[in-house]
Amino acid sequence: MNKWLTSLICFILVVLQQVAFSSESKQQSDVVATVNGKKITLEAVTKRLTDFKDADSETLNAVKQEIIDQLITDILLEEFIDKQGLIVAPEEIEREVERIRSDIAGNQEYNGPSLEKVLAAVGSDINEFKKGIKHSIALEKYFNNKVDDETLMKFFEENKSLFNGESIRVSHILIDTRDLKTQEEFSKALEKIKNIKKEIDRGASFDELARKHSAHLSAQEGGDMGFIQRKGSLAKPFLDAAFSLQIGEVSEPVKTEYGYHLIKVTDKKEGSNIKFADIKRNVRLEAIDAEILKLLERLRKEAQIVINQ
Repeated sequence: MNKWLTSLICFILVVLQQVAFSSESKQQSDVVATVNGKKITLEAVTKRLTDFKDADSETLNAVKQEIIDQLITDILLEEFIDKQGLIVAPEEIEREVERIRSDIAGNQEYNGPSLEKVLAAVGSDINEFKKGIKHSIALEKYFNNKVDDETLMKFFEENKSLFNGESIRVSHILIDTRDLKTQEEFSKALEKIKNIKKEIDRGASFDELARKHSAHLSAQEGGDMGFIQRKGSLAKPFLDAAFSLQIGEVSEPVKTEYGYHLIKVTDKKEGSNIKFADIKRNVRLEAIDAEILKLLERLRKEAQIVINQ
């Protein structure tokens, strides 16, 4: 089972803890996006919007964007799977669904709602869930013969920090861009972070500049976020940049969905000595996941995507 399917299961377990939330559903058919001519309607988006308790407009807008992105991904993957002639038999999908039901039923911490009720609580249903499983199985089949031992070994050598528990202590400065609308506003934000970097390069204190300028909660600690590992919940561009730095080094501006960051590594804990043969299965899962991300990036670049917002 690859990481895409694992993530799907984790999503279900998280939702089980939030099942009290109800979903918004407005009968609207406005087209919010098209992907290679295929329409994504506002009705399809609002059907999946979860009405979080006490959620503000910023949170709901962020969730809405994530839903649109996922619907775009679904269309791109359906097209790719069809073009490649990848076949996923119904019994393969049902086998995974039953395994997930069994996992949920066997976990007393999440005892309660059925899989269908959990999906309904987030505006989805069993058919949408099965589609996600189909995509996961199809992609695993596609990459099965494309990721050989030589490729895995190379991936392992280049990404040991994913597997050996290596951690680094980081501080950062964030210029938040989530509420910005115009290109002029984004340009000003980028110019601001570049000017902060120039001050640091001239010898200014990173900690003091973080307290003065950073929009992150860590600002009061001088930007200190503590130790982080390569496998974490932080944005991939952030992690990629952070783990490429030496102790004391400050990154160039890094763009994530939250805004522009300057990242500084202040300490490092070396990972354990691991052997490829002992973790080959985990290396394979990570390597395939990396290939899937590259595939999705390529499909998005090649597609004609229009977002009407």
